[in-house]
Amino acid sequence: MKQRQQLLGSIVCLMQNSPLHRQYSIADLEERFIPSLLHNQFRYYEINGAPIGFVNWAWLDEETAEKFKTGQYELALDEWVGGSSLWFPEFVAPFGHARKMVADLRTNVHKKGTPAKALRFSAEGKFKGVAQYFA
Repeated sequence: MKQRQQLLGSIVCLMQNSPLHRQYSIADLEERFIPSLLHNQFRYYEINGAPIGFVNWAWLDEETAEKFKTGQYELALDEWVGGSSLWFPEFVAPFGHARKMVADLRTNVHKKGTPAKALRFSAEGKFKGVAQYFA
């Protein structure tokens, strides 16, 4: 429990430094971050004890992915697992470490070449569509 609380504190620190994520509410934190902690579907990055990044992922089934890709749907706890479609709901890298995080995901977490998707939002929180990647 204490580890999770410390991790949440670090995530909030990262969010404060991200123009998009600093607009999130406590409810957003609960819906968009905590399920990945419970399912162990996340990667947290730090340098010398200071947080530099956080990313989480969900394996969505086809029906859930269709709803999620609208940018208006929040995943339920049980929807984060069980599908075959890889999605990255949150990617927080406010200090310029995104490329290193992606390299780590490709090398150490997901099989290289795995198709993945993420929702794209402007810094103001406006939905911009779905981005497709290869993990």
